[in-house]
Order: sequence, then structure tokens, then C-alpha cells
Amino acid sequence: MKLYYIVLLISIMTTYLNAQDLVYENLILTDSIYGKEVIPFPIDWAPKLTLEGYEELSFFPKWNDPNTDEFWSLVMAWSIKTDATIPLYELQFNLNHYFYSLMIPNHWSQDFPDPLLNFSEFGSQKNVSNQGQMSVFDGFHTGKTIRLNIEMSQFLCKTNSTSIVIFRMSPKAFDHEIWSRMRAFRMNPKLCPKQN
Repeated sequence: MKLYYIVLLISIMTTYLNAQDLVYENLILTDSIYGKEVIPFPIDWAPKLTLEGYEELSFFPKWNDPNTDEFWSLVMAWSIKTDATIPLYELQFNLNHYFYSLMIPNHWSQDFPDPLLNFSEFGSQKNVSNQGQMSVFDGFHTGKTIRLNIEMSQFLCKTNSTSIVIFRMSPKAFDHEIWSRMRAFRMNPKLCPKQN
């Protein structure tokens, strides 16, 4: 069993290091104070993902500190190859699987609950927005199950057959000031210049 976790950790690190060497178009426009990570899809450590493309993660500086308002506050953007808007059930499946797989190599517990995600949908066919909540095991910082509020928006760019999906996440209520800061993160207009 120990060998499995060593192999999984090496796989995650290889994916991360390879992704940092490639050049990807910035999905989100942010200040340099935010931590940034790029991961290509498919991901070795999340084999059930059905998406192809890449993700860009933007972390608040104190996202790993449970004693701050920035705890677990981040913006995750996905650039997915597709000719159509990705259905909500498919996004939910992939986000659930992503977080479940992400928490497997943690030092807190070998047995933890699956993420629970629930979204409500509103918007047009071209631009879809959702709000929801996810209960997820925090295998990074606390070893406890936490509840994240999530805003999700999706923009279909037909000119390059790509859908940009932006997830804003925080345990703070939607009316907390952290959400104003996260909503200031904007999609890069260069991603779909003819439709913007």
C-alpha cells in the first residue's frame, strides 16, 4: 500500500513539473501576489476525468491558513476542448472526481468521505453561471471535512472550440468581502477575441 502512495506522489509531481515547462495562455488575469499553478488535462492522478485541456489555479496568499479569511479561497479556471457548452452534470462529475483524487495522498486519513457537490443553474446557452456548495475532506491543512461555497461560470468560445470554466471557491458566505476580491479575477479576453 505504501508503494501505491509513493508512485501516486511521483506521478503528481511529474505532472506538475511537466506542466510548468509548457507555455499555456493565462486563463485568468490576476496580480502577481497570488500563487499560480497550471496542470494539463487529462491528469494521471485523476484518471476518471473526462475533460481535455488544462487548468490554472490562483491561490490567495494565505489560502492555507485556517485562521484567516483567505483560507481555502482560490480561483480555478479550466480551458476545455469542446464545441458545445459542457453540461452541468459533467462538470459536477469531473469536479467531484478531481477533489476526491486530489485528497487521496494525504497524511491525515486513508479513509475519508467522497466530496458532495450541489449546484443550481442559471444563465444562457452561451454563458452559464451557477452557485453551489461542496463538502470536501481537507487533506492539506486540517484533516477535517470543510464546506466550500462555489461560484461557477462557463463561457463557450466557438472560434477556437474551447469552453472556459471558472470556479471561485471559499468557505466564507457569498456576501463576505472575499467574494468581491475573487470576482475581480477576470477571464483573459485574448482567449476568445472575436466573441468578446
